[in-house]
Amino acid sequence: MAKNGIILAGGTGSRLLPLTLVVNKHLLGLNGKFIIDYPINTLKELGCQNVTVILGGSHYAQVAGYLGDGSRYGLNLNYVYQTEPKGIAHAISLCKRFVYDDANFSVILGDNVFEKAPRWTNLNWKNSSRAEIMLANHPSLSRFGVASIDDEKNIVKIEEKPSELNSNYNNLAISGCYLFTPKFFDYFEEMKPSARGEYEITDIIRRYQDDNNLSYTYVNGLWSDAGTHESISYINHYFYQKEHGITQI
Repeated sequence: MAKNGIILAGGTGSRLLPLTLVVNKHLLGLNGKFIIDYPINTLKELGCQNVTVILGGSHYAQVAGYLGDGSRYGLNLNYVYQTEPKGIAHAISLCKRFVYDDANFSVILGDNVFEKAPRWTNLNWKNSSRAEIMLANHPSLSRFGVASIDDEKNIVKIEEKPSELNSNYNNLAISGCYLFTPKFFDYFEEMKPSARGEYEITDIIRRYQDDNNLSYTYVNGLWSDAGTHESISYINHYFYQKEHGITQI
C-alpha cells in the first residue's frame, strides 16, 4: 500500500474569477463540501496516511487554515509552498524528502473529483518499479494530457493537451491522479521546461512509458476537474440529479 500522498493545491484560480479574488479556488463549494475535500478523501481511500499539501497562488493560507493537521480526515498533513507556477512535475519534486524512502506514492490534483473510490491495479507495491495512471473518457480532450491506446490495449502515445488526435486509437484523458515511484525524481533531474515554461507531468509519464514501467487503470464513475465555472456547475448538477433519482442523459 502506498501510504504517502501528495495533493497539488496551488494555482491562481484564474479560470474561476471573480470568485478567486477573495477565496482560494480549492475552498469553493461543491455539492455541500469544499472542492479540496474530494481529493483529500480520494487519497485516504487509496490508503494514504501521510499527505503533503502543495500550496501556492492566491489565498493559500486559507487552505492550510481549513485543513489544519489533517486529523478531521484521519490523516497526517504537512505543507510545501511552490513559489512559482512551474508545473505539476516541479511541484511534486518539492516533496522528495517526504516520499522518497517508500516504493510508491500517490499524487492527485487539488481540483479533481472522483465519484467512486479509485483503486490502483498495480498492487505489488514493494517489488514494483511501475508507475500507474488513471484514464477516463472526456469530451474535451484538448484540456488534458491524453493517452492513446491501440487495439491490443497498449499505450502508444502520451501527449499534453493535443490539438489533433489519431482516430485509429482510443484516446483517453489522463485524470489528475497518479501513482509514482522514487524514479520520478531521477527523471525530473533530466527534464527541461516546455515551451510554456513548465515542467510537464506528461514528460515524466512518457519516461516511465519509454522504460516499460507504466501501467494504467480506468476511472469508475464520474471524474471531472473543478477548475472552471462550467465544470463546477456540471458536477453540482450531476450529483443533484443522482440524489433526486433523476435519469442522467
